[in-house]
Amino acid sequence: MTNLSASSPGNISQAITNITMDGEVLSVPLKVSYIITIIFNSITCPITVALNLLVIMAVKRRPRLQSYSNILLACLAVTDALTGLLVQPTYVIWRILQILGGINTDSIHNLHNLCLVAVTLSSALHLMLVTCERLIAIKYTFLYPYLVTTLNIKVIVTVFWVLSLCCTILRRPLEKIGDVILIILAIFCIAFIVMSYAILYKETTYQQNRIKTQQLLQEEVKKFFKEKKALKTTIYVVGAVLLCLLPGTVLTILSSIRELNISYSSSWITTIVMLNSLLNPLVYCWRQKEMRQFVFQISSPAVAAVDSWNERLRR
Repeated sequence: MTNLSASSPGNISQAITNITMDGEVLSVPLKVSYIITIIFNSITCPITVALNLLVIMAVKRRPRLQSYSNILLACLAVTDALTGLLVQPTYVIWRILQILGGINTDSIHNLHNLCLVAVTLSSALHLMLVTCERLIAIKYTFLYPYLVTTLNIKVIVTVFWVLSLCCTILRRPLEKIGDVILIILAIFCIAFIVMSYAILYKETTYQQNRIKTQQLLQEEVKKFFKEKKALKTTIYVVGAVLLCLLPGTVLTILSSIRELNISYSSSWITTIVMLNSLLNPLVYCWRQKEMRQFVFQISSPAVAAVDSWNERLRR
């Protein structure tokens, strides 16, 4: 390992910006950055797994939560739980080995990248599926019972997982082509979600105007507001996911166009991407009282305050 104290200022400056995959010489700022992300992911990892497993259990055990929209959110929670089980632990191990130095980290780094790409791509596809379900429920109400069924959900979720795994496995052999395929899929998911919510916004505005100007059946009005509440939940989930995935997507596009020194930013961008898996179950619990009660088990003052605030918003 290089002795930085005996090096000239020019060599020190060069060493600070230099990073290799194994046996590397890390600068002090880079080590600090890695240590902070290691601590953060080590703390959030078990919380992420626990919260997402509780969300899955809540949907499975509570009949009132077993709507198709919640079932799809539970499928998304599976990908989030895998982030805590696979992606975050491999990241922590990889960074620890880098800090220790003199250890070949290629294997654990490749494993981490495989898990990260597979789970992130699967999350993006599941997010598109959640959005599609809301689009059918509000825009194409009469087709909903025929298109959104348990069998169809199982088939599509399976196809999305197979697609994610195939793209991940073939990424390295295909090199640049593999990156291009991932970018195309990411852009397609984002474009589909944006267009879907533009249509949903227009449709919900139209339905609200109908309620104000026409005498609709009480059941129809009640159903609309129920679907609208589920739509708001997916909007918050989509917003959280896109906010966390956007930096990583931009970094992937830029790094594929030209070579960039991303040593300092990559650890934080990866951490932000993984943070989304913790935010999603918190959004579910915030938006649904019964799920919140199941996950947290007790009605603490904080939970009661949130319930009271949500009731005021409904009024």
